[in-house]
Amino acid sequence: MNYSKKISCALPGLIFFLLDDSLSMAELMFGTQDAKYLWVERYLGILFKHLLGLSTDVSGPSLRIKPRYHVCVIVYGTTPEVWGPGVMDIETAMQRYADAGNSLGLGGKHGGTDAEAAMRMAHQLLQQALSDSKFQQSFPPMLLHLSDGESQSDATAAAEQIKQLTTSDGNVLVVNAYIGTQTSLSYTGPEDFPGYLSEAEAGPSPDNIKMFNMSSVAPDAICANLKADGIFPRFRDGARLFLDVRTKEALKHSIQLVSSIGSRVNR
Repeated sequence: MNYSKKISCALPGLIFFLLDDSLSMAELMFGTQDAKYLWVERYLGILFKHLLGLSTDVSGPSLRIKPRYHVCVIVYGTTPEVWGPGVMDIETAMQRYADAGNSLGLGGKHGGTDAEAAMRMAHQLLQQALSDSKFQQSFPPMLLHLSDGESQSDATAAAEQIKQLTTSDGNVLVVNAYIGTQTSLSYTGPEDFPGYLSEAEAGPSPDNIKMFNMSSVAPDAICANLKADGIFPRFRDGARLFLDVRTKEALKHSIQLVSSIGSRVNR
């Protein structure tokens, strides 16, 4: 399994977003006057626009949007909820986001943090999506999980189940981004972020170590894209797809990691 397929209409990309919207997401993002959930909404909107652009062809004076990317957003706190109708092509998702005033309806209003229930819902929806022939031969789906706090449940087993799902090109990739600074890895920004290779680097928080272990090891194709696209030029081979979001800029770059599969677009 080489993670070598190009994204196209015939072999579309599939991206899941698992977004913590527990009460603590209404707290201010570090160094800003806006809540964490607002920054998540803004940067997810930027990513939607980027994926829409990768799906747009110019033919003479007209534009044509092709279904090269599909997305699914799950919002969770005490219980998980699907945003919109589930798996959507990127044009539908972008229109829904725009019609809602560039919002996903987040607000830090979903109570506690049950990551296990959210991961299990994601597993079920991914299984259903991968039964569709249009995804079975594609570059594997990617799941990006954004959370800022401790979960009242252990999502490890559910995350492992997700990582066992496959297309003909590889296993589903699980990315975990912790919105906090409790790690032992020293770096100054995306330009020297090396990626996490060990529990010692991800710790000392047991919750961070758990998220690190739930994360997929970055395949060579993703490592190459992260470096070539200048997202994480110092990213080490064998590092896991685990990130700590220390600032709003780090949040932007963690979401850009998902767009690294955009380098695999076949127009």
